[in-house]
Amino acid sequence: MQNGKSNKIVITDRQKELLRKIASFIAEKSMTVPIIFFLESSQSLNYIASQIMAYLTPFLTAFVNEDKYNDLQQILEQRSGIDYFLKVLEEEEFEKQEREKEDKLLQRKIKQMKKIAKKEKKVLLKRKGKIKD
Repeated sequence: MQNGKSNKIVITDRQKELLRKIASFIAEKSMTVPIIFFLESSQSLNYIASQIMAYLTPFLTAFVNEDKYNDLQQILEQRSGIDYFLKVLEEEEFEKQEREKEDKLLQRKIKQMKKIAKKEKKVLLKRKGKIKD
């Protein structure tokens, strides 16, 4: 405990899902590193940012979903909100990298299979006498 406040975050399932969607979007756009850098450097301002969001609510909710906006504002009010989001963001980035590794491996296997199929086709055509050496 610091200054009588707990660092434990209180977050709903809906808020968790919102953070996961935001983190997934950031990871898919390959913006994880700059976002982490920005959040780490401005982490001490998260409460101020939440208060600015509260002030701007009537204006900004005309453009964004009010429930999601309020959820995000409530997360920022908490001291550990940014830390929690950073953890979610890092998990999403890791999952993205794992998917990319799997995709590359599959692409390599597909290339190998195409080469084998091409060789086998050539062998079969030779056997049928359609190709001569």
